This record gives sequence, C-alpha cells and structure tokens, in this order.
Amino acid sequence: MRIVLLGYRFTAILLACLMLLGACSDDDAVSGTTEAVVFSEGSIPGSVPENFPIPDGAVVGTTLVDKINNRTEVRLTIQSDVTSVIRSFEVGLVNQGYVISSSDGNATEWTITFSDGELRGTVFTTSQAERIAISVISVNRS
Repeated sequence: MRIVLLGYRFTAILLACLMLLGACSDDDAVSGTTEAVVFSEGSIPGSVPENFPIPDGAVVGTTLVDKINNRTEVRLTIQSDVTSVIRSFEVGLVNQGYVISSSDGNATEWTITFSDGELRGTVFTTSQAERIAISVISVNRS
C-alpha cells in the first residue's frame, strides 16, 4: 500500500510541477531564463553531492530538480534485495561523512534519514520484484 501511495505522491508532485512549468515557461530561447523545476532521466543531476554513495549497478530513472525549494529527487532501480541495498547506502553514507539520524523499515521497504551540514535527505527503498529494489533519494539544502 505504501508503494502505491509513494507512486501517487510522486505522480501528483510531477503533475503539479508540470502545470507550474507550463504557467511559468518562457518559450523565447533568447530571453536566457532558466527553468525553476527540471525533470530528466538517466543521469544523476549535479545538485546531488558528488560524494553521494550510489549502489553499484544502479540504473538512474526519473529525476526532479526543484531550484525554488533546493530539492532534488532521483529514482534508482537496483538489481538486489532491499536489505543489501540498505546496507550499501548505510555504509556508503557513513563512509562519506553523512550522519544517519534514522534507519527503519522491514524486508520490503525501508527509509534512511541523513544529513551533512545544511544538506538533509532521505532514501526510501522498496522491493519492486524478487531481487529488484527501487530507491528514491531526496536531498534538500537549507
């Protein structure tokens, strides 16, 4: 049920941001304006810290960069079980100097909350299928 709610929440945010972009977009390429919210896929956005630990073999799906709220979300698909993915994130975060404030869940879904100075974030991981996990990384700079 939580997976479905996460999917609906992400879809609702995506639609709201698309409507905002449509209302605020400037089709004049010469104007030099920049987009406030950028959707993409396939690569980690530059707003994710360079030292952020991405599990080996992770495939980058959709990304969202909200420049207004200094928030970035990245969806990863990882060929592994949830427990192994969580272990990879926990070890990687600690090794890179991040502070884990909570790490809680079960065999099918898990949430890690972390920080590094003014950077705050979460990693929500859920089981998609046998040995396939989906992780949504959300980082926010204060």
